[in-house]
Amino acid sequence: MIKIFFEHSIFLHQKNGGISNYIIKINEKLKNYNVDPKIISLISINNFLNNSKVKKNVILKLKIIPKFCRKFFFLLNDLFFLIYLKFSKPDLVHFSYYNNNLMKFLKVPYVLTVYDLISERFDIQNNQFDKKNLITNAKHIICISNFTKSELIDIYEVSPYKISVIHLGVDKKKNEIRNNKQNFILFVGDRGRYKNFEKLIECFGNSEYLKQNFNIVCFGDNKFSKKEKRKLDNLNIEKNFLHVKGDNKKLEEYYKKASLFVSLSLMEGFGLTPLEAMSFNCPVICSDIPVFREILGNSCEYVDPLDVNNIKIKIETILKSKNEQKRLIELGQKKVTEYPWEKCIAETSKIYEKILNEK
Repeated sequence: MIKIFFEHSIFLHQKNGGISNYIIKINEKLKNYNVDPKIISLISINNFLNNSKVKKNVILKLKIIPKFCRKFFFLLNDLFFLIYLKFSKPDLVHFSYYNNNLMKFLKVPYVLTVYDLISERFDIQNNQFDKKNLITNAKHIICISNFTKSELIDIYEVSPYKISVIHLGVDKKKNEIRNNKQNFILFVGDRGRYKNFEKLIECFGNSEYLKQNFNIVCFGDNKFSKKEKRKLDNLNIEKNFLHVKGDNKKLEEYYKKASLFVSLSLMEGFGLTPLEAMSFNCPVICSDIPVFREILGNSCEYVDPLDVNNIKIKIETILKSKNEQKRLIELGQKKVTEYPWEKCIAETSKIYEKILNEK
């Protein structure tokens, strides 16, 4: 049986989110493919890991990292991982995120999952999670979309033979199509920069129909910024925009109740939240970008993310038509079946086998 350790960085970096959920999901069933996985994270703030029954070594579960302790906690996790590694001797290490500091001390071959190249394209500086050396020294790299693979090759000149594309999975829910959808549009996750949230604000402010009949629910950890509040106030729509935070169960309820899910991102690595919305029978509008075309196909309605009028017309058209909503829901239900977690896990296990067979 192949012995794999997953390092800790995403579980100290992310309280909730798609990346940590991905690591948990593949750990849950890798044992079915002759793989013995274990997550090593001395300290964790991650809800998925803290509540999961996967094989793990977590000693301290926190709700948040105390002020001024971030670097110290990452250092403690690194030291604990290296000590554990020395005595337990796994066959491989799989990085949960871009832990550049830990890589310097590893003597075990490692796999790296690259989720996106957004920080490179949008010049977002993050020295703690620099990818370059990790990418160079990885035994093999998993990309979660063909688009991410092409970006990786373009930016870092990685050999395509070193990269495998393995799409993420999504849980298919058995949900009946609701006739009692509530009058709100759902936006999930971060809202900064490339997420293009300001265009949704402008679109809403320009639509009398939306202002009179709908609200926007923003689900995520971050409250509205001062800049967002000023813009909402200037357009006199602050009462229409609501911020909600919570766990996955709470998010699922919002997916079920929403009349429409909207993502206007300028760039993504995959497109998990639109697929999640589809799994809960929520119609979806997305920006017309390559990765959404790859992952979502014809299962949603596309808009020009920079054209406020185009966004407004498409949103209004869908919300005014029950038939259009039903059509998108049915397309979404079919699309979700293309991304079972079992396929993602099986393909990941084959990467491990391939690496060890090449030794």
